[in-house]
Amino acid sequence: MKIGIDSEIGPLERVLVHRPGEEIVRMTQHELERMLFDDILAPDETVAEHDLMTEIMTEAGASVLRLHDLLVEALLAASASERTALVHRVCEHEGAQGVADHMQAWSAQRLANGLIHGVGWDELEGLPPSLARIRAAAEPHAVRFAVPPLPNLMFMRDPCITIYDRVVVGRMASPARAREAWVVSFALRHAPSARVPLCFESDDSSRAARFRSLEGGDVLVLSPSAVMIGCSQRTTAQTIQRLAEEALFPLHPRLQRVYAVLMPEARSIMHLDTILTQIDRGLFLGHQPLLLGHGGRPGLSVARLERGRPPRACAGASALDALRDELGPDTRLVPCGGDDPLHQEREQWTDGANAVAVGPGHIILYARNTHTIRALAHHGFEEVRVSVSQPALQRRVVIAEGLAKPRAVFSFSGSELSRARGGGRCLTMPLARAALD
Repeated sequence: MKIGIDSEIGPLERVLVHRPGEEIVRMTQHELERMLFDDILAPDETVAEHDLMTEIMTEAGASVLRLHDLLVEALLAASASERTALVHRVCEHEGAQGVADHMQAWSAQRLANGLIHGVGWDELEGLPPSLARIRAAAEPHAVRFAVPPLPNLMFMRDPCITIYDRVVVGRMASPARAREAWVVSFALRHAPSARVPLCFESDDSSRAARFRSLEGGDVLVLSPSAVMIGCSQRTTAQTIQRLAEEALFPLHPRLQRVYAVLMPEARSIMHLDTILTQIDRGLFLGHQPLLLGHGGRPGLSVARLERGRPPRACAGASALDALRDELGPDTRLVPCGGDDPLHQEREQWTDGANAVAVGPGHIILYARNTHTIRALAHHGFEEVRVSVSQPALQRRVVIAEGLAKPRAVFSFSGSELSRARGGGRCLTMPLARAALD
């Protein structure tokens, strides 16, 4: 499979997504905190919204791959030892005593379902008794799963990250998401239709957590010579330095600089792409108060790692200054939520800064971020509303007309998806973009 990402806005050619499924149905209010959710989602509406997003990408010319299909393909193609290693690693991580050997006999389809949707204790007939199972049944809200579901897996940006011609394997900050990186990298490595080159994939689980926390929502590929990474709640300074020194600089001769944006460790801004995404040449969408400063407070600081040199702070420089150094002095920021501080805060929370580009000047955003869409209009973006209420043929015409405009923001209802705390960029893992002129 051809892969290659050297910008955030090149025409999208190939993208990996995970269509939400039984794993979000199996999550109740009792698991919200552990699963990193603020609320349970309505499954039918969530799937319909996700389908609209993938339809826009398909109509824009991208090949949309589904993770579940790749995983089944990979489980069929991988050797018995490789499949065994994955299942044992997952069950060991989840404390699923004696379950791995039971799951080994399952078909590839059933095993893929179990790895994503979770495995309930009631699915394990004939399994010898264990204290863990007895303890789970004694909980006030019975723990029904030996292997819990992965409701966050739809946020495909985080577990693995395409940087140039390789896929970097992430290290998830939360135990609830740890196995996502293992499942996604297994699918990409072993599915015959994929077999993409991986890097930074060694098992470093024995190291302290600070040395192994990296999620894709923090990574922006600016150009063949520069990458920007958020040093955030989910990605640590130690792991950024490891990634740069152990993988990015050695593997990519054209790469010269890695910028680290020093962010507060807060759930409301868990990743860099919750406050900054690129939407066109020299144009970014972002949360202005943090990026440029507000009320006498400076914007977020930036540090720089260069090939063969120790990291250094960029004194007095903001993220926008770093972007202008790399992409030109005319690089500008469109404020998420517009100019009103109230709407800036509200729409940052509802993923108003989390846009994904299908090409230069053509982006996908939730329709609820009305003040952000108005701010985009001042920069020549026309809103193209896509809805499930439109007949399929009409949607195709509407999307085609939007793609013919110089700049367009494709908006769709994300009432359920946004409640899960992720926008269009979070939900997509681009594998290939055409090069920019």
